Amino acid sequence: MFQLICMACGRTCADLTVMNCPHDGGVLDLRYEPAEIPLQPRLPGIWRYAARLPVTEAKHIVSLGEGDTPLVSSAQLGAGIDQPRIYFKNEGLNPTGSYKDRIASVGISYLRQLGRRAWAATSSGNAGASLAAYGARAGVDGYLFTLERAPRAKIAQIMSYGPQVMSVKRLGYDPAAEKATWDNIEALCAANDWLMLITARSNSPHAMEGAKTIAYEICQQLHDEAPDVVYVPVGGGGLLSSIWKGFNEWRRAGRITRLPRMVAVQPQGCDPITQAWDGNRPVEPLDDCASFVSGIILTSPPDGDLVLQDLRESDGWALSIPDEVTYQAQAELAGREGLFVEPAAAVVWAAIKADRQSGRLRGDETVVGILTGIGFKDAVALQRMTADKPLPLIEASAILHIKPR
Repeated sequence: MFQLICMACGRTCADLTVMNCPHDGGVLDLRYEPAEIPLQPRLPGIWRYAARLPVTEAKHIVSLGEGDTPLVSSAQLGAGIDQPRIYFKNEGLNPTGSYKDRIASVGISYLRQLGRRAWAATSSGNAGASLAAYGARAGVDGYLFTLERAPRAKIAQIMSYGPQVMSVKRLGYDPAAEKATWDNIEALCAANDWLMLITARSNSPHAMEGAKTIAYEICQQLHDEAPDVVYVPVGGGGLLSSIWKGFNEWRRAGRITRLPRMVAVQPQGCDPITQAWDGNRPVEPLDDCASFVSGIILTSPPDGDLVLQDLRESDGWALSIPDEVTYQAQAELAGREGLFVEPAAAVVWAAIKADRQSGRLRGDETVVGILTGIGFKDAVALQRMTADKPLPLIEASAILHIKPR
């Protein structure tokens, strides 16, 4: 069982189903007692950690096999920058191709536990695909409001699962449109007794518990050690904040003795968190977005100030990466590591390389980069990555004359 504690005023909420503090609207944190984390190995994937998730009965669990993603040691890129201990957590191998499956599995399971019959959310693609897939699995209705500029390939995946999908004008590059969308989804859910599933701790604290299991898995995969530095792609901020929570819970359980430094990586041109970090101030909405790295472009990140708090607590930092550098990093991960990821994931390799070149990384740290989604998610970026590669048309007889490279 858990308690809901407001991270602003510290009060405990009597109603365990509320999404924000009823006293001051603050972000709610789920706290569990005792500190130990008993494992349930007979349950699949993330559900082995069910004792630290808000679903109290196994009969409500909706799973497609999420979690247990590999932590892959760098084969070539790390050695190339004299940073040999680099690992990539490949979240693109979740059922719908991104880490959002962890959140959707918990969120839709929690929806079933509450006895509700529909969910509503906003997404640039990955969260929508996850919620739609798990909603289909559970037999509940879904309503997805997506960004005006969202990649069509991502939207096609969502539509294939059958929810109602609508694109909202100016959503994704206009702070007023973002706020109005979230406020109106919340009102829609309240009027119909649906569950609002926005992948942010400030909106869906119960569902976001799924993301912290990434930290649990990393520690287990490193044989009960924490890495030194963890790089996380950041749009809304909920992923980094949830992973940091997971490392803290794992340490309180006595399974690790130290915590990593957390690094928030944003796209240059849509980086309100990095700007706030560099300016030593709270996060302020941007007027516009000049990046095209789908999945992490938000002008008004809902969990932005949580990220700043977590960076301070972990002695971490934030940095931003230009789009063209991100696309190059995507090609390097595919061509030299065999890791085919979307640009929103590739930013972590670009950031690791930049920090090693600047001297921020010394070379002896154990570094983990969170690869959040598979490369098929962004068809435009895929075409860009291969546009200059020739595809010769040859006769079958010419095969015998191919020379080794």
